[in-house]
Amino acid sequence: HTLCEDEYAYDVSLRLSRTLMEQGATVHVIIQDQDGIRDGKYLACDTDEVCLGGAKVARSQKEKLYQRTNKVNSLYAKHKAEGVKEQYAMFIHVDSNHKNKRMDVYFFHHEKSKNGKKLAESIHKTFQKKYKKYQPNRTYTGTFTTRTSLYLVKKTHPAMTFIEIGNIRNKKDQRRILDSDNRQALAKWISEGVLLDFESGEIGRIR
Repeated sequence: HTLCEDEYAYDVSLRLSRTLMEQGATVHVIIQDQDGIRDGKYLACDTDEVCLGGAKVARSQKEKLYQRTNKVNSLYAKHKAEGVKEQYAMFIHVDSNHKNKRMDVYFFHHEKSKNGKKLAESIHKTFQKKYKKYQPNRTYTGTFTTRTSLYLVKKTHPAMTFIEIGNIRNKKDQRRILDSDNRQALAKWISEGVLLDFESGEIGRIR
């Protein structure tokens, strides 16, 4: 089977969006596919994604990053003008590394963003707690760190976190990514981390 990272990242993103909306959040999905949430193990690959608003996703990596970042920042400016003081941006990514490299879920944030760090830390704490409960015999090695060399981290204006959910080439990580129940758990745990940050009182409204 051919495994396309973006299909699994999109499925987790949709599950996360649904979970947050059930909690009253306003959610904008920036890159959209015709596929909805899928419970299959092997998700078909396609190239029909569009950017929010209907524009076809750019083909070059540089233009693609600029396109989605510009859309996020435009929405941020719009909602800020409406009086929304704090907003979240989350980028879900599946890595494709060496097949022997196993990865726990880990997070990046901008080094100068206090709220971005706090968001990443809240989600990270949630994952630590969940691993202790559901995998007590295995140490969770995921981290939250700065990574301003990433374009999305460097150029995104709202508080943000970049989330790596695993290495699609590693057999053990594939169990986490390919199983739909695990993808749902990932979305649920991320949402619980977001809500943990929200309930701290510093974020007045989720966007």
